[in-house]
Amino acid sequence: MQEQRDPKYYWLETCEVKLAHLPFDGWILDIGGGGEGVIGQLMGSQVVAIDRRMEELEEATPGPLKIVMDAGDLQFLDETFSAITAFFCLMYIREEESLRMILREAYRVLKPGGQLWVWDASIPKREGITQEVFVVPVQIELPGGKRIETGYGQLWPKDVRDGNYYERLAAEVGFESVSLEEGDAQMMIKFMKPV
Repeated sequence: MQEQRDPKYYWLETCEVKLAHLPFDGWILDIGGGGEGVIGQLMGSQVVAIDRRMEELEEATPGPLKIVMDAGDLQFLDETFSAITAFFCLMYIREEESLRMILREAYRVLKPGGQLWVWDASIPKREGITQEVFVVPVQIELPGGKRIETGYGQLWPKDVRDGNYYERLAAEVGFESVSLEEGDAQMMIKFMKPV
């Protein structure tokens, strides 16, 4: 039976994300790692999860090191991390300049050859849509068959937020795009800091 969805919100297609152990050694910085803390659940004590809101970090499962921190002003030394992840959190950054600051900071704290992996909603242009808030339902499968069902909602951005959008901003701060997988409502992008 189809669940009843609140018509106040515009519902994007359900994103289905199947995750395997990430191929990274060393610390992984997880931007927006509170709430479900998906990357922390996947990689445990290898993760440094940051979030601006303490209550989000308190909700996340034990395992990662949790720090209240603004991703646009990272308090880490240059070239600290071999990998950075952002799991359905960049959609919450409304201003393009703030998003550019986050990418610039990620670039700074990433080691040369390190990668930034982004999973996020692919947000279309708001043409003919009356609702001011969109919701993207997400179903996540972790190793061992564990499933997480959640949803993320936000006010519509001014611009389309698709893979090309993020690739353009990341290139402006020096990242190289390694791969882009994009579906109806989701994307997964891998960026690399050149050696």
